[in-house]
Amino acid sequence: MLLFSLFVFASNLAWAQDDELPPPSSKPNQQTEEKKNDQKPPDAKDFKGFSKPKKFDMSKLLIEPIINLSISQQRIDIGFSPSVAYRVWQPEKAKAKSGNVGLFIGGGVTYSYTQINEGNGLKYNIQTYGAGPLIHYTIWRGLFARVKLELLGRKIPLRYTQTIFPNGSSKFDVIYTQKFIPACLVGAGYNLLQSKNIFIPLVVSYNVLHSVVDRQYSIYPRGFTVQLGFITVF
Repeated sequence: MLLFSLFVFASNLAWAQDDELPPPSSKPNQQTEEKKNDQKPPDAKDFKGFSKPKKFDMSKLLIEPIINLSISQQRIDIGFSPSVAYRVWQPEKAKAKSGNVGLFIGGGVTYSYTQINEGNGLKYNIQTYGAGPLIHYTIWRGLFARVKLELLGRKIPLRYTQTIFPNGSSKFDVIYTQKFIPACLVGAGYNLLQSKNIFIPLVVSYNVLHSVVDRQYSIYPRGFTVQLGFITVF
């Protein structure tokens, strides 16, 4: 009797556990497939890495490697005025054979040194240095228009004193002064060098600020100037 009671109790316990289990799924293969999809690695096409930086387009550069050197018996001129600009806009109809047409923005530096020998031991020098931005538009082939701003420092002789020694020789002491003179050149010209990116310009400009600056210290004492490269013709 005791064994029969234990058998009935165990049977009821097993039946109760079967009641607590979830009902069997009618789509066991679908559940297995969903688990596999959850563990599927991401597609390589969905990954977006870092985009490569755009390369600097050297063909859009406009370079003026202007250098001036002139030596004579009484005067020495050494100078350079290089500038670099980058094309930021080009007309859609512009063709490659028409040259580097478009709008350029850049800047340049200027330095010049002049030594003058007046004779009898009197020598003095003039120095000009500065920098500024420029806006350049190539209209067609070598024809262009531009606006160039400059802030130039100038060191020039103010006066000199002469000391005469008992033996008849003399010595000159030159006193210099220094000023900063702005300039705004608006002009047009033509590239004398038949190159797409290198410029040796012949340009006619008007200094908008010539009437408000000290003309004694300005390198553009007139309203209009004509420049061949770095050399001011007048």
